[in-house]
Amino acid sequence: MRSANILIIVAFLIGAVSAASGNSTVSVEKPTIVSTVFKYDPSKAAAIAAGVLYSVASLCLFTRLFMNKAWWGLCLPVASTLMSVGFFMRIPMATNPNSLPIFMAQQLLTLLPPAAYLAFNYILYGRFIVNCVDRRYSWIKPEKVARYFVISDITTFLIQGGGGGLEASTNTTSAKLGADILLAGLILQTVSFAFFMILVVHAWHCIVRDGLMFRKEPWGQILWILMFSSTAYMIRCIYRVTELGQGNGGYLLTHEIYFYLLDSLPLLIGICTYIIYWPTKYLEASVKPVYDTEMTGRV
Repeated sequence: MRSANILIIVAFLIGAVSAASGNSTVSVEKPTIVSTVFKYDPSKAAAIAAGVLYSVASLCLFTRLFMNKAWWGLCLPVASTLMSVGFFMRIPMATNPNSLPIFMAQQLLTLLPPAAYLAFNYILYGRFIVNCVDRRYSWIKPEKVARYFVISDITTFLIQGGGGGLEASTNTTSAKLGADILLAGLILQTVSFAFFMILVVHAWHCIVRDGLMFRKEPWGQILWILMFSSTAYMIRCIYRVTELGQGNGGYLLTHEIYFYLLDSLPLLIGICTYIIYWPTKYLEASVKPVYDTEMTGRV
């Protein structure tokens, strides 16, 4: 599995580099939806490469899911599959740059699935606190962490979806309003996820403070994969905020390579972490200390 992950990431980098060649500016005379929003001709080769790699990652995640019967993690492979469809949608989008339905489908399928990646981490955090350590290590009741943060992400999801739809308008005023709404949604999502990462760091600090040797515990690996994948997702969040903050015609927005290197690649690395370290085996192998067990299995 580890070798497969390395090959997936290397192939992704090759595809991203190919996207950088010859498509930094549009080659059309009459403005289209794609040229208005992106200011470049989307690379079909890069879209195919990304779509295939996300499909492979999805297949691996589904395999992990079914082998371990961890149905609580279904959101991760499903979202990865939807995102692979989003990349494949960039192919007809490049061929039909004025098709509003194709553009909107592509935007939504690449912007929104990452919210499910975050949700997987929220659920894993709650299960980790409940089943492996003690809920006193969490600022928020662990059985409610996923609920609160998912509500937050759904809210930002709706904001981003509305902004993404307006951004596709050929009307300059509507497009700018859509970009502003999309930016607001991304900023709120970034702030919300930053708070979640602080929650994880706080739990980590409390565990170390109490003298628990997490490196020697079966559940110790969960803290590492949670922080690693969350950091990868945060890179994507910061990139998206910076990209939209630069405005229409900004450097990041007009160069497709950064979409792949700073958006799609960090997300791919984050989800591939769980192909190598599927958390169920660490949760099941952990023996919780004798604390309050009343909420075991509720998250």
